[in-house]
Amino acid sequence: AQEARDPKQIVPLVVERHARTLADAPGRQVQKDRKSALRRRHSPAIGGLVASRRMKRAAILLLCIMAAPAVRAGSAPDVTLTWVEKYLTYSQDHEDRLTLTDAHFLAEVIFDSDRDFDAVRASLRKQGSGEVLATYGGSDKRAFTNGYFYTRKTRSFDSLEAIDARHPADSAFVWTITGPAGEFTLDPIRIGGPEGRTQVPKPSTIRLHQGGAAVRNYDAIDPAAPLTISWDPFVGGGPLEGSEWSDLVFVLVSDCHGEVAHTGGAPGTDEDFVDYRDTSATVPAGRLRPGEPYVVFISQVNYVDFNESHGIGQLAANSFATELPVRTAGAAAPDACAT
Repeated sequence: AQEARDPKQIVPLVVERHARTLADAPGRQVQKDRKSALRRRHSPAIGGLVASRRMKRAAILLLCIMAAPAVRAGSAPDVTLTWVEKYLTYSQDHEDRLTLTDAHFLAEVIFDSDRDFDAVRASLRKQGSGEVLATYGGSDKRAFTNGYFYTRKTRSFDSLEAIDARHPADSAFVWTITGPAGEFTLDPIRIGGPEGRTQVPKPSTIRLHQGGAAVRNYDAIDPAAPLTISWDPFVGGGPLEGSEWSDLVFVLVSDCHGEVAHTGGAPGTDEDFVDYRDTSATVPAGRLRPGEPYVVFISQVNYVDFNESHGIGQLAANSFATELPVRTAGAAAPDACAT
């Protein structure tokens, strides 16, 4: 897997959610190749790092990882963090209408080194059930971002209601990790938090401004002027009670190759980064090339539960992402993308 150590190449794990499928969950499988930045949210594609426009999820973690409190020294080394999430993705048209493009239930295992997972096996089941929802092993594809490797499995549903029918908000999930450090059954992690309630933030449209005025023509962005991206406030956003985690907002602009032209930054890497209190971010003048298509992406990640079990951090999140296709004005370079 490629490495992206430049903070400007950060892609949140909440973004590319099209790894392998959760084998036993009903609904549409996520092995789709729909070109869209959303499958990058909250992150790079499995086996690659750039923000490929193939999905259509932002999330939605290793930007999250950058905000993570350190796991205690001496903890089990096989796995760094586990993650479960309900994640909705939306496409915004040029009339500012949002269309649900996917509803995901996903689960990820994060580890420090590419080789760390070779001798490790992991499985996920719902508390109180013997049914295994997903299994993980050293042969699974993995990706790299911000110094961490991870492997992800996800299932696509037609709606949030369909996810909730399969995995109600009061469900808890149990990971079993087996490796050189031993076998550990981790404490349950709650997909709806202690409230037992689905808490996906209300989806927001993306608004663009240049020169102090709203952008009306999304196909004529001026690449020579700063571009301000704004969104609705993160209602209910804040620190996760009883933990050192805080909810996140991701902002990405990517080109037709999936290269990240701009991000809202990340805790621990940028002095000025977007967090849950912010409602805008600005792309500097000259960052975008003339005459080319881009995708503007935002995601709000609501952490609903956290615990540490056997030295392994565990997170549950509810989140959404929105993507808006745009184009810059001017003459494109001869080798530039047309679409």
